[in-house]
Amino acid sequence: MRTALIICHGYLGDHLFASSIARKLLDEDQFDQIDYVVGFPQVVPLLQLNPFIHKVFFNGTPTPSPVPTNTNYTKIIHLGPLMFKEPPCVEFQKVAGVRNPSPDFQVYTDKDVDRFIQEHFNSVGDTPIIAVMNNWQPKTFLFTKEQYEAGIDVPNKGYGGSWRNTDYIVDRLKEHFAIVEVGAPANVTQFQTATNKIPSVRNLFEEASILKHCDFFVGAEGGLANLASGVGCRTILTSDFVHQLYGWNGVIRKIPEPQLGPRFYFPTGHIDLDPYLTDEEVADQMIDIITRSSTHE
Repeated sequence: MRTALIICHGYLGDHLFASSIARKLLDEDQFDQIDYVVGFPQVVPLLQLNPFIHKVFFNGTPTPSPVPTNTNYTKIIHLGPLMFKEPPCVEFQKVAGVRNPSPDFQVYTDKDVDRFIQEHFNSVGDTPIIAVMNNWQPKTFLFTKEQYEAGIDVPNKGYGGSWRNTDYIVDRLKEHFAIVEVGAPANVTQFQTATNKIPSVRNLFEEASILKHCDFFVGAEGGLANLASGVGCRTILTSDFVHQLYGWNGVIRKIPEPQLGPRFYFPTGHIDLDPYLTDEEVADQMIDIITRSSTHE
């Protein structure tokens, strides 16, 4: 029996990217069994739904750098920080020795939960259902092109010195669509939900089923956006978050075009808005995109 243990690194989105490795290695007949070590308990039930993953282990301590307790495997694959110069799945798959890497991944959902969510959403009728991330505002930066070029960073608030008014944007969306809030509340970390200091309203496989039945997800790049795209939900993201951190004048790393966000992983259905838009322009464009999409379906 040829077995492999994949030791994940990072947070929710990184675990989803890493989950793409299992099927690739099995399809290429490199191993007979693929197990995973994860750093956060929230992702365990989600990865257990993946039919290509045999076992998922969490050692009891939330961490982005988990350590395995069992190393009796044919091969142990240690994943590390991503560089974003190529799509994350491709980068992770190359580390794992996948011969034919690809940028996509799939998130699997629970059929019983899917049925429950579908029945609940049927009451909405033909109104588009939009998932909005609860902690969107802290992952936004409001700046002009000139401010971004100047690169004068205000700690936690970026080159423009302020966050977006996401409440305004969401209120505008509520005038036209049915809104479902997903994810942890603002400023609640994955460490806090992992230790139940602040319990999650829903677990991740419940969130996955909700996103699967939404018409669009709106918010910023991150674990929830990746979860949405992995279940086939279209996304519209304010790209100022990635631009501030990793764009051509990014405060963490300067990358001409960071390969980060669903539009780099899937060929259609995902949009990154211009990072320099005002809040009013963001709301206008989101409403226009969703409305035009719903009339063409």
